[in-house]
Amino acid sequence: MPLLELTNIQKRFGGVTALRDGNLSVSAGEVHLLLGENGAGKSTLMKNVAGIVERDSGRMLWNGSEVFLRTPSQAAAMGIAMVNQESLLAPHLSVAENIFLGREDRTGPGRFGWVDRRVIASKARDLITQYGFPLDPESPVSRLSPAGRQMVEICRAIHHGSSLLIFDEPTSSLSDTETEQVFRIVRDLKARGMGIIYITHRMNELRAIGDAVTVLRDGETAHTGRLAEIGTDRLIQHMVGREVAQIYEREHLEPGEVLLEVRDLCVQRSNLQGISLTLRRGEITGMAGLIGAGRTELCRAIFGVDTPDSGEVMVQGKPARIRSPRDAVSAGIALVTEDRQISGLALRLPIGYNVTLANVERISRMGFLDLKEESRASSELGKRMSLKSSSPSQLAGTLSGGNQQKVVIAKWLFRQSSIFLFDEPTRGIDIGAKAEVFELMGELARNGAAILMVSSELTELQHVADRVVVMRQGRISGVLPRGCSQEQMMKLAVMEPTMTGSAA
Repeated sequence: MPLLELTNIQKRFGGVTALRDGNLSVSAGEVHLLLGENGAGKSTLMKNVAGIVERDSGRMLWNGSEVFLRTPSQAAAMGIAMVNQESLLAPHLSVAENIFLGREDRTGPGRFGWVDRRVIASKARDLITQYGFPLDPESPVSRLSPAGRQMVEICRAIHHGSSLLIFDEPTSSLSDTETEQVFRIVRDLKARGMGIIYITHRMNELRAIGDAVTVLRDGETAHTGRLAEIGTDRLIQHMVGREVAQIYEREHLEPGEVLLEVRDLCVQRSNLQGISLTLRRGEITGMAGLIGAGRTELCRAIFGVDTPDSGEVMVQGKPARIRSPRDAVSAGIALVTEDRQISGLALRLPIGYNVTLANVERISRMGFLDLKEESRASSELGKRMSLKSSSPSQLAGTLSGGNQQKVVIAKWLFRQSSIFLFDEPTRGIDIGAKAEVFELMGELARNGAAILMVSSELTELQHVADRVVVMRQGRISGVLPRGCSQEQMMKLAVMEPTMTGSAA
């Protein structure tokens, strides 16, 4: 008998149908993957399970009995917990205090008893040791890595007696080492008989931990079944409604003139050594390398965030004195950062403000912002980029990851930049949004832009890039042509780099 069974779940928010036909079944000791684009209904379906929203119709069976959860506390009492993508912990409290928060053992009479922190720390240490988590119960949560915070959330769920854990994109911001830690934890919980629902956009994770899979598309169940019985390409097709080849499909053009040239660039603090690189009009240059190879650091140096110790940057054949991001923007250079929520967007401000942020002079009239022009321009760019939003006044922080990335790109389109540095442009967005980002990059190239695309997804570099520059330990170790193999990229990523560090 399944631990949890969802049948024909439906949910509307006003005039918007978020779920039309949600179906899912998970058993104890099973990892059930939940896939789908942003807006497919995954979060709404899981919020029904976690008691955050109430379903309009359909059935939810828990251990064979129908239940109707109206609050998260009801779900928690039954044994259902959710580990969110964004941590909901109290950063100023210790690991132990967060694990037992709201369920502390108290000493003294009545409800005015004191919390015995030594007892809490001791119990937390026992729990941490039992599961082999690398945590110090007395360490403040603010000092933990993203993976460490997720371990604390897992400990909370285990302590509260959960038998079903929902993981909402737990590895979207983790390193490979931290991701493997999460995988180990998931496997351990599965071996102990816990049911797991695991939401992810990273297609390379599926076979590492999954047993069964359900795909949602446009609020409906597009596929459900055993993972071993379906290929990854077929899963992607269920998610986006098109063949995998179409996701990466783009016209490869003959490169034009050199728009950006980096000559013998060195940044001691970032360990960049003798980097030489050219970016040509109409060309997408991919950049591969392991974490710490210097890819992001190179983008920061070109954009003026970090000042080079030596070397020079040429824009359209002329020396460019870039000592700050303002200088880079003036030179026509755009940086789409990997951490769009931190350095790419003003999340608490409207879409229109974010789109025009890098070129407010264009909508200024006698020292005042023309808000009508701001709204018109952002609406026009939103339509061009298929931005899913209610209006330009919607706050940027309320958008999905893929739509946030579109706003960042729109900012630089409004600035009319000609040189684009994309640092992990598809991190944390679904496969459909990835296809749209690639289409936008292809459009930029067709319109004469020069593009550098840093990516840890080797499949993306294989299909999208016109050539691939590989970095290792602050140097360029080699350059590969379009269509090169992943094995070739990895070989250059781990071998000793050349002394010249050139990708001219």
